[in-house]
Amino acid sequence: MSARGSAVLRRFPQHLAASDPGKRFGSVVDALAQELDVVTRQLQDVRTARRIEDGTTRRDLLALASLHALTSPALGLVDRRVDALTAAASEDPIDVEAVAALTGVPQQALEELGPDLASVAVLATRHSSRTDLHRAVILRVVHAHRVGNATPTALLAAAAAYLGLRVDEVTHSPDSWWHLAQCADTLRLVAPAPADPPPEVAPDLSPTEDVLALEENPFRRADVEPSPKRTGQRTRILRGGLDDVSVTVRVVGAGTHTIRPAVVHLETGRGVVYEGDVPDGVELAFGSTGRVTLDGADVTGSAWSFEGALFADAGQVLPGVDFGYADEAGQTPPETTQPASFVVATPLADAFDDDPAFPHGAAAVGPLRLPRGESRWVSFARVARSGGGAGVPTTPRTVAGRFDASAFAAGPDDPVEPCLDLGFGWEEREPFAVRVLLPRRLARLDDDAGSLLREPLRRLLDRHRAAGVTLRVEYADPRWTLGQGVVRSDEEDALGVVVAGTELWPDPDPG
Repeated sequence: MSARGSAVLRRFPQHLAASDPGKRFGSVVDALAQELDVVTRQLQDVRTARRIEDGTTRRDLLALASLHALTSPALGLVDRRVDALTAAASEDPIDVEAVAALTGVPQQALEELGPDLASVAVLATRHSSRTDLHRAVILRVVHAHRVGNATPTALLAAAAAYLGLRVDEVTHSPDSWWHLAQCADTLRLVAPAPADPPPEVAPDLSPTEDVLALEENPFRRADVEPSPKRTGQRTRILRGGLDDVSVTVRVVGAGTHTIRPAVVHLETGRGVVYEGDVPDGVELAFGSTGRVTLDGADVTGSAWSFEGALFADAGQVLPGVDFGYADEAGQTPPETTQPASFVVATPLADAFDDDPAFPHGAAAVGPLRLPRGESRWVSFARVARSGGGAGVPTTPRTVAGRFDASAFAAGPDDPVEPCLDLGFGWEEREPFAVRVLLPRRLARLDDDAGSLLREPLRRLLDRHRAAGVTLRVEYADPRWTLGQGVVRSDEEDALGVVVAGTELWPDPDPG
């Protein structure tokens, strides 16, 4: 008789002697109890399937996840990681570098395991371990929704969950552009049972800390391509963005007319000048960093900038922008808003003199600022005009002809040719956009187009971002890059280590 049958018989009154061997009552109860065992086990399976903490099958977990509109792609990224770890463990010899990248465990610690590494890696990919990863993904994604969709913290929590990472802490930069999540990998390796005798020092298989980063309104490159301009011709720029930016002014030579080019921002009365010629098709760049280059060569020493009152001709009045002479009370005429001031040149104070000391050797010139909204710019080249004869005004020194350093102005009946091509380039924060930076080690799972990990993750994060916000997923690169790398003294600064390049690239030819 089964244990369950005996337990049922003991519930009957003693005087019935239901459990006596000679009675058929016990056989009937035992037969019914066998069916009760099956029903009880099935009922327990149903109860277990309804509790995500106890679910043992992928199907049960996905059924619960469907209550939150989560489908099998939500588990696809951790499945890819586990499958890649299985493949690395099956190689002979085992790919230690791949296992280190997939688990975050330092390669040195894995090498200490020796031949045990394969079994340790296989143990981490068994069914129960994979199910635990699936369960954690669902619970953490739901938690990300509870934290609050469209917030940086929720986006970081969701990205970590889909990748199989656990967020321990989220910090925010003082300017609120950057948000960093300190994460631990949940695809863990468990050290084998200690040998006899045990080693003096057991290998530490703890993964290194990962950092997920999110940047709000990331920088993007914006350009206004150079287009032909006549000397004195105005250019209107209308831009959005979040704030004013330093701009690179691009001047491309046009024939033999680009002599001593100058570009001026009318609203601020600031301008930059290059004391030289720009050959046809060659680009002169007044950089946003204050460096000036001609066809890539540094010519900062032959450039300068100025700031002060500007006076255009009476036929091109800009109400509310032009400078005007102030009265004793400091008031300017109604058609102007900026009181006139003397022009100051930098870095050479005598740059307007007949024989300034060029090159000056200064470290930087400018740069000019490009404001939000509408701004007006004007470009010049040195065009010579000669005065003379009765009743003809004397030509001002600033536009007087100079031998081999001026272009003749067009006559009354001649077409006015462009003196240069003028363009602008700048970096600005992109509105309504965020980017998520992943640990570099996960790039091993992806292809060059990002179709295996970056793009699937971006699609999964669509449900967590705000409507109308563009979201990009990229890999953080700690390698130092010219123009983007930084030098830091604090090696524990997570933002510097993960986001901005601070590490030297490995030398492909150490010899």
